[in-house]
Amino acid sequence: MITTDLKPQTPFYEQLLGMVNTQLLHLRDTRDTFIIDKIDEFDLNYYFQYVMDKPWNNHLFLYMIVGAEKNLDPRTILNTLSTINSRMKDLFKHFHLTEMEQLSTETHMYEYFKGTIYKNHSDSQRAYFLTYYRSLSYETKKWVSSKLPVEQREDFEKFIFPMPSYDSGDFHFTNAALAQGRNTRKSETDAIVPFLTKIRAEGHFRWNQIDRLRKAYLKACEQAKTTNAELPLYFDYKEPRRVGERFYFRLWDKPSFVLNHKDQYSKEVVRTAERRIEAYSVENNHYFVEFIRAERMDDEDEAEGLWFIELIENDVIGGKIFENIPEDEKIRKIKLLYSWGYGDGSINNLVFPFNSQKGVLTPSRFVSRNKDKAEGSLFDMESYYVGVTFGLLALDICTSTGARINELLQINYTKECLKTFKLNDSLKYSFYAIPKGRDEPEQYYITDETMKLFGKVRKMLQEHYGTEKIPSVNYSYINRKHLFKKPKPYFFQYHKKALNNYAITASLRFLLHGLHFETQEGTLVTVKPHLLRHAFATEAVQRQNVPLDIIAKILHQRDLDVTGYYSEPTPSQVAQAVSDLHNVVTDYIDIDDAVLRNPNELQQELNDYKEKVGVFNNVLGGVCVTNMVCPVKMACLGCQAKIPQPEKKHELEEVIELSKDMEKRFTAMNLPVEVKKAKEMRKHARNELKEIDLIEKYREEQKYEPHIQFDK
Repeated sequence: MITTDLKPQTPFYEQLLGMVNTQLLHLRDTRDTFIIDKIDEFDLNYYFQYVMDKPWNNHLFLYMIVGAEKNLDPRTILNTLSTINSRMKDLFKHFHLTEMEQLSTETHMYEYFKGTIYKNHSDSQRAYFLTYYRSLSYETKKWVSSKLPVEQREDFEKFIFPMPSYDSGDFHFTNAALAQGRNTRKSETDAIVPFLTKIRAEGHFRWNQIDRLRKAYLKACEQAKTTNAELPLYFDYKEPRRVGERFYFRLWDKPSFVLNHKDQYSKEVVRTAERRIEAYSVENNHYFVEFIRAERMDDEDEAEGLWFIELIENDVIGGKIFENIPEDEKIRKIKLLYSWGYGDGSINNLVFPFNSQKGVLTPSRFVSRNKDKAEGSLFDMESYYVGVTFGLLALDICTSTGARINELLQINYTKECLKTFKLNDSLKYSFYAIPKGRDEPEQYYITDETMKLFGKVRKMLQEHYGTEKIPSVNYSYINRKHLFKKPKPYFFQYHKKALNNYAITASLRFLLHGLHFETQEGTLVTVKPHLLRHAFATEAVQRQNVPLDIIAKILHQRDLDVTGYYSEPTPSQVAQAVSDLHNVVTDYIDIDDAVLRNPNELQQELNDYKEKVGVFNNVLGGVCVTNMVCPVKMACLGCQAKIPQPEKKHELEEVIELSKDMEKRFTAMNLPVEVKKAKEMRKHARNELKEIDLIEKYREEQKYEPHIQFDK
């Protein structure tokens, strides 16, 4: 219904009045609530800055109304807004249009999609525009037809983008964009596959580092409370030998920060802080940290400090990083994010790589508003600890199971989801989730390490809520909500709200920020959950020779063609395979002696192949985590289905010595192929020892307790 008796509460209302159609501004839902008040400020801010003065402003405002009513994720709405807005600006500029009535989908837009104008635009840009445009047109028309009375529809139909007579199938760019996207994804996969072990280890090292900082912060808070110490309270501690640095901090609360920076506040604010009332009262107060500096302990090298400090210094954490800043500062941030691998560097395509939700990588309002007044870098300790903890759990699951992000978000603390069972006199673990395209849960096997991380997240949530039980909340992933109607105690939740996919991605990016990966073309690559899924599949099939049908089972995919795409060899792997083939060919004295296997021999090999190792069996150097057909015919060295265990380090060391003896014997017997096998055995064993070494290091650092020094 429509009414103008009362005003919406959004702070944007007065600015929008007179610029946006009044009927749109005053639309109400079935509960008599102004729909504009349900639109996220994240989207309204973009609209206010980039759309409000455009001829299509009412069309996109109607879409925001529809999006708010359908409870779409704010980032989903923004993606559509920014894409449509950018291309509409291009069309109006090229054809010198001034009114929406002048725009023709059959001439102006058709020329764009045919590629006769803006030839520098990529196939992906054209494909995204057409997809978003048709979806927007359809959804807004459907909403107006189904939600508004017949007598009111005519007033709003003029704000619906006309649907073109063509679709994506009429243009070549659809397949070209798909191919381009696949090539890009494969190039990115190529960049990170060799470093999966190091990525996992670095995630653990960084969690350990922020856990040490949090413990020091909590001790400083306790020191301030018990001794009634005057703030700021200075504290510092040594990092482990691997880091080799000492970190220096200040502990603040809101009143102490204001009183130590009086010259930057009004007299009224200073008086309020002195009296500790209103915003500075005990109930509204909280502690926060200022990172001052890092010093090297044993050499003259430049100290690196905390890996995330540059993100704070450049104010790029959160979803409002472009709000109320000059244009030159906006451009500087865009270029900086692009230099780190985020976005394409375009002012028309704003990126928010660390946009999360309340309590996860989000600074408090006080810290956000006053960070520029500090000498060092201000941040809220707990929100970063929460983000890194969620990021590490996501990293572990993605790289050990290849699970999709929506499957991560389903994991909850119930006996139906997280299961423990006994096998070979030891406890084993798995979780159940509904894969994409299914409606029944399936089993995902996980390791002891993953279970420990679930324990850390559970403890973190218990401390956050102050209860033993994790609260039940509504599932948040918009594309799967219909399957999960009842609230559950999801692990990925905070402030009684389940995390969405953007919060998971932001947490993972934050955890791994600064790790440098490049494609062969020199393009920077940032780690994302779905990219880890591709890397997991590629590593398993191309490096570890896991059969395609088995990896499809592990990834919970029905379409083997899709699995084949996921696991296609990367450019580097093709080059290496050719090189290996050349080496093998040159080792044969007489290639003509090679005999093709007959069908009976192939059938026998297939029968042999169907032996099962069995999930969680002890194998050389670790434990097997597949319940499928053995992917490598029980040649467990280097197998992706095995998790190396430090407790079995000696087994791999014995293999190395054994392989050296085998190499000598086979060399003396003039068996070059067997010599290569012995060398390959040694290589796999050494690689697994490196993995174990990293595991031992981050486990050792988990026990490191820094000595914290306090100084006024």
